[in-house]
Amino acid sequence: MIDVGANLTDKSFLHDLDAVVDRAKSSGVRHVMVTGTDVATSRHAVDLCAQYPGYLSSTAGVHPHSAGRVSSGWIDEIEAITQTECVVAVGETGLDYFRDFSPRSDQRKIFYAQLELASNVNMPVFIHDRDSQGDLLQIVSDFKQLKAVIHCFTGSQDLLISYLELGLYIGITGWVCDERRGLTLRKAVHLIPDDKLLVETDAPYLMPRNISPKPKSRRNEPANLHYVIEVLAAARQQTPEEVVRFTTNNAKSLFAIG
Repeated sequence: MIDVGANLTDKSFLHDLDAVVDRAKSSGVRHVMVTGTDVATSRHAVDLCAQYPGYLSSTAGVHPHSAGRVSSGWIDEIEAITQTECVVAVGETGLDYFRDFSPRSDQRKIFYAQLELASNVNMPVFIHDRDSQGDLLQIVSDFKQLKAVIHCFTGSQDLLISYLELGLYIGITGWVCDERRGLTLRKAVHLIPDDKLLVETDAPYLMPRNISPKPKSRRNEPANLHYVIEVLAAARQQTPEEVVRFTTNNAKSLFAIG
C-alpha cells in the first residue's frame, strides 16, 4: 500500500511521528507522500523526508486557501523546493470555491502558475478541487500533457468522468467509508479504471468510519489506509489484494517512487 496524501506536517503529529510511521509500516503501508500546502509546509515536508529516507516523499505547492497571502517570490521558492530529491509532485494546488478562504481570482492565478511550473520541471500535480464550477476543468484542459491526481475526490459521476476524460488519476480517501456522505462516491468508484486509481488517508483528517472498535483518537493516520481499501474493493467488486496491487503500481508510476 502507498498512501499518496498525508498531512504529516500537522501539529498533531509533532510529538509521536516515530510511532505513527512504525504503525504505518506494521499495517503494510510501504510508502507515504507528505503533502505541502504552502512554502513553509513544503519545506517542513522535505525535512520530514530526511528523517525517514526512502519511506517518505513529499509534494511542494500552495493550497488554494493560501493563494491570497503568498509572497512576491513564492513561485521561485516552490520551484527550488521541487529540486529536492524527495519531492515527487507539485501541489497541493487547485481551486476551492466552497470555503473561499482566498479570492477566486487569486486562486486561479496561483493554480495556473503551478501548472506551468509542473510542466517546466516535468512533475505531476497534486490537485485540490472543491466546487470550482468548471473553472478547474477549463484551466487543466490548457495543459495537454499534464499528469495529475485529483486529491480526495468526492464529486459527482459526471465530474468524475470529466476528470478521467482529461487523463487524470483519482485519489480516494476515507470519505468512501462514510455510510452517509460517502454513498454517492461508493456508487461511482467502479467507473475509475484500474490504472487511474490511487488511495490516500488525508491524515489527520477523514478518519475511516468503518474502524471497529471506534478509536479513542479522532486523528487519522496512514496506518488506517487498509480501511479505505476494504470499502473501495467491495464497492468495485474486487479483492483488497487487487486494489493494493494496482494502486501501488499506479503511485510508483505517476510519482516515480522506487
